[in-house]
Amino acid sequence: MRRALALTAVALFVAACELDTGEIPTEESGGTSGVPGGTGGSSQAGIGGTNGGAGGTTGQTGGSGGTNGGAGGTTGGNGGTAAGGSGGTNGGTGGAGGSGGKGGAAATGGGAGTGGSQAGMSSGGAPVGGSAGAGGCVENLGCELDALPSTGDVHQDCVDRINQFRTVCACLEPLERWTEGEACADQMAEYDSVQDEAHAGFRDDICDGGFGQNECPGWNSETQVVEGCLQAMWDEGPPPTDPCNGQCFQDHGHFINMTNPDHSRVACGFYTVPGSGDVWAVQNFAR
Repeated sequence: MRRALALTAVALFVAACELDTGEIPTEESGGTSGVPGGTGGSSQAGIGGTNGGAGGTTGQTGGSGGTNGGAGGTTGGNGGTAAGGSGGTNGGTGGAGGSGGKGGAAATGGGAGTGGSQAGMSSGGAPVGGSAGAGGCVENLGCELDALPSTGDVHQDCVDRINQFRTVCACLEPLERWTEGEACADQMAEYDSVQDEAHAGFRDDICDGGFGQNECPGWNSETQVVEGCLQAMWDEGPPPTDPCNGQCFQDHGHFINMTNPDHSRVACGFYTVPGSGDVWAVQNFAR
């Protein structure tokens, strides 16, 4: 059963998320596309089909396309890259470069198609913790991104998701994972669930929560928080006015916190309510 949750905002750039907590549809690879690459660091995606196969999840190269080149791997391995596939024979578009691994550079996009009336394009993917590949970063604040593969650590997945939007869509520097703040963030998520009120722990100053907070209260799973809630926060988009206060901040506060240039660190916190399984999740931003 879905819960109706109020969208609230209080001082110090705090915003809670009133979002659909239903199931998040997934998009499959394969079919008419080339076979996706495996999970190894050097495997390549398949070749052929309407589209070249997408690269695997870590540090892989997109397949060469039929009509279009395959996209690069979701993210490069640590210190690695994920190159886009080459364009197809009918003027296909080159695959986009994948995001760079932590400490690694993003790869260049795939090569242009050959033999067609229109040359394919290529573009470098923005990095997560690395430098931009050839083609640079093109700002797209209305972007929709598939979540990166899980690391097995939901706190890291949350930070990676926020940085995915910051680096790929807004061309901003990534935030550092504020590991020292995670115990407090977890505590605030639990406190808010008990109070049944978003940001209660932040307002009551139960621990050091930094300078701003976003919150996903009562979601169905940690995965949906990372994939769905953070995307919906980003979807609020930039505010129409500056400064953005009152109702403006209620409408755009999550996006503002995610893109605030004064923030340099973020700590994600999670708490699953026993019995119901509802997940409360906070993101505390610090300088």
